[in-house]
Parts: sequence; C-alpha cells; structure tokens
Amino acid sequence: MQRKAIGLIGWGTVGGGVVEILSRDRGLFAERCAIDLDLTTIVTRDPGRVREHSAGSARISNDISAITNDPDIGVVVHLVGGTTEAKDLLAACLKAGKHVVTANKALIAVHGDELFALAAQHRVGIAFEAAVAGGIPIIAALRDGLVANRIHAISAILNGTCNFILTKMEQENWGYDAALAEAQRLGYAEADPTLDVDGTDTAHKLAILARIAFNGRIPLAKVRTQGIQQLTAQDIASARTMGARIKLLAVARQRESGLELRVAPTLVPLDHPLAAVNKNANGIAIESSSAGPTLLTGLGAGALPTASAVLADVIDVVSGRYQATAGAFRFFHGGSDLAFVAEIDEVTATYARFVVADKPGVLAGVATALSKHGANVLSIHQGQADPAGRATIEVVTHPLRLGSMQAAVNEIDRSGLTITTTTLLRRL
Repeated sequence: MQRKAIGLIGWGTVGGGVVEILSRDRGLFAERCAIDLDLTTIVTRDPGRVREHSAGSARISNDISAITNDPDIGVVVHLVGGTTEAKDLLAACLKAGKHVVTANKALIAVHGDELFALAAQHRVGIAFEAAVAGGIPIIAALRDGLVANRIHAISAILNGTCNFILTKMEQENWGYDAALAEAQRLGYAEADPTLDVDGTDTAHKLAILARIAFNGRIPLAKVRTQGIQQLTAQDIASARTMGARIKLLAVARQRESGLELRVAPTLVPLDHPLAAVNKNANGIAIESSSAGPTLLTGLGAGALPTASAVLADVIDVVSGRYQATAGAFRFFHGGSDLAFVAEIDEVTATYARFVVADKPGVLAGVATALSKHGANVLSIHQGQADPAGRATIEVVTHPLRLGSMQAAVNEIDRSGLTITTTTLLRRL
C-alpha cells in the first residue's frame, strides 16, 4: 500500500467536498488503487473556519510554505479562485516541485501557456479535470478516450446557473429576474452572478476544451460571448412555438476557413439531446471523425461533483498515469497558431422574431429582404395581432453566413417594417 501525502489550498465549497469524500471513501481508494491518500496540510486564509469542520488530522495554516516546504507532499489540490493570488500560489507549488490539481478554469484559460511552461521547467504537472463541467470527465474524454479522432465540433452547456435560470423561465413562465432570484435562493447563483450570466465562465471553459480538441492557442478574445441577461419570457415562449428551447450554448466548430468559437443563447431543437439537459446540469455533444457523435451529461458544479473530478486527477497524478498520458501530448506545451472565423462569416441557422404592424404587405416585405440577402427560410410563423395591432413574425432559416442574416435584419428594421428592434438568435 502506497501512502501519498497531499496538500490542500483553499477551503470553500469544493474544498469541503474533497475532505468529505476523503473522510468517507479513503478506504475505497486504497481498495481500488492500492493508494492511501493522506491529506496532511490545509492552507487557507481563515484557519479558524476550517477547525470548525472535520478536517481529520490535517495541519491547518495560512502560510503557503506549510505546503511548499514539506518534502512529503507531492501533490497539491489548488482550489483558489481568480487569476492573481491564485496564480502566485499555483506557481509557488510548481517551483517547489509539487504536482498541482486545480479547478480554476479562468486561470487555465488565461495563463495556461505560462503555467504549463513553468510546470515543464520543474518537471511537474498541472491536472485540471475539475475546471470544466464539474463531475463530467470531459477533459479525460478529449485527451484520452477520443485521442484517435479529429474533433469536428463541440456544442456544450457548461454553466449550471444559466441552465437553471433558462429552465425555470420555460417551466414556470417566469421572467429572467424571477428565475435568477430563485437560483440565488437555492445557492445555484452567486450574489453577484455576472461572470455566469454574461457568458464569461462558459467562455473560459470553452477556451480550455477547444485548446485540447483542436491543439492550438485559444486567445479568450477569439471567443465571441453573449450572455442571457436580455432574454425575456417572450423569447422562451417563441422558442417553444418553433419546437426548440433556448440554451446558453458554447460552440467550437472547425470550418475550412478556420475555427468558429462562440458562447451565445441558442435555439436547440427539442429532438437534439442537449435540449433535454435541464436545471443545473451540464451537457457536451462532440462530433468526431471515427467515434461519431458522443454525448456526456451530468452535474457541472457543486461540492461533491467537482470534488469527484479533483480526486480523480489526484489518483491519476499519484499513480503516475497523468504524467504518462498528458505529458505525452502538447495541449499546453506549444500547439498551433489557429485561424479563426470572424463573427460575420459564421455559418449558422438563425431564428428571428419581427414585431410588425398587422397590415397587408408586411410579411411580403420581410420575405423579400430575407431573400435578397440569401436567407433560405426553413419555417415561418405569423401570430395573431394583439389589441394594439401588433403582430409577430417568427422565422427560422437554413444555415447561412451570419453577416448576411444580420444585414437582412438591419435592412428590415431600418425600412420601417418593424415596430421594435428585431430579436436575432442562432439555432443549432
């Protein structure tokens, strides 16, 4: 039986989950892997808070040197948010010759190149399964399970907060504010939910997945990002009318001209597997050259799902598997300079909702403008007028250049055919 000492930096929701699983299932790890995981040291800003919980026999300190100066600790679990202090702490561990397991997606997305170069310099590794999609083993799937494939596309729901809000808006006929308040009440959304609802969190995760899938550098600026704050109950109802649900979708798709990268509210047809991923769950659909379509779903956040991914990485590292697999690939040790598709050159199906006056000739005018700009209409629906004489025309197109559809919508709005600015969304 191998005893492996590990250290923990950060005592929050996930840190508590790591300690809970170790307390409950330490014997299971020993039985399955012949490895005894011994959490010997916890470093946190508030040691007194940790002492109020069950941390076993672990030493508790607010000084990182309690880990970096301990020769017995070979692996450090890094559960610190942000990209400043978190970066310094992770770098200190690497320089001390410690392998690091982290759940910090922003740190990997923004500073991955620098940190992985530092890890290589000191002959240690950084494992980051928990940084994307919580308990879903998507990093391992792309790195190992699908290594014999070229990845054509990834379409994913990667933020449980947004997915919960959109599910509640649909199921309860709520507006955005009411659904957000419920997510906050249940602990699915932070007091300041900005990084979730504006798409930033999802963009960080997509950048990581795309880096692995397409073996190239992914500057965050290349991930076009739109959040869900402007969505209304009408948007949700309109999607239902068109046989779809709105999801905050992260998409990476390889085109001949380059890589499309975007995070945006997207109509997902009800017969697509991602349409059934509801509440705070995550889902990732992968299109690949040999395995074909692959779908992974599960809990993308929370103490125990994320801690599960953390400890899976710990086992990989202490057993040597991580070094033997990830170390052999170039995910963050170089990679290609990729070409990226501009937003206007995206090729995507679209949905548009035009609010118009209920009078003759309007529908024909909308159809003419769409045809002029090359939009091939898949379906069109005109609702009954309201008491004020306003009607809604809903259009779904076949895939076309996004810039062409934007030009058509702008022309229609400028022409006076519409009463309000048209809603334009992508459709999967």
